[in-house]
Amino acid sequence: MTASETCDTSVLVPAVLSWHPAHNSSRRAVRERVATIPVHVLLETYSVLTRLPSPHRLAPHTAAEVVAGIALQTCALPPDEYRPLIAKLAQAGIRGGAVYDGLVAASAMYHGFNLITRDRRARPAYDAIGARYSLL
Repeated sequence: MTASETCDTSVLVPAVLSWHPAHNSSRRAVRERVATIPVHVLLETYSVLTRLPSPHRLAPHTAAEVVAGIALQTCALPPDEYRPLIAKLAQAGIRGGAVYDGLVAASAMYHGFNLITRDRRARPAYDAIGARYSLL
């Protein structure tokens, strides 16, 4: 296992959903390369699982059980890093939901992780933060 890698929600969600087309590659990446994830990724995963289109949407209690079963350590961006993060995001013109991509990237970068992603749309936020990432 490479202790210097983490993943975002675009990898974790398919890793826990056996029906997802990217399940096998995502599950393998998480199992073989990831030991720690940004804590925000857990909340995003719960959010995604509870808003999937029918018939795949999970009830809140079921989604909470899935998230509770994710046996990975978590890391977070320290509170005193949030204001500088906001300034960096603003300078780069990052707004809306992409701000949370920036939070995930900043958390990964703060802890020295390369971020594994499937989300090409997150790249501008990841680049703005200066995070190292690789596409799965």
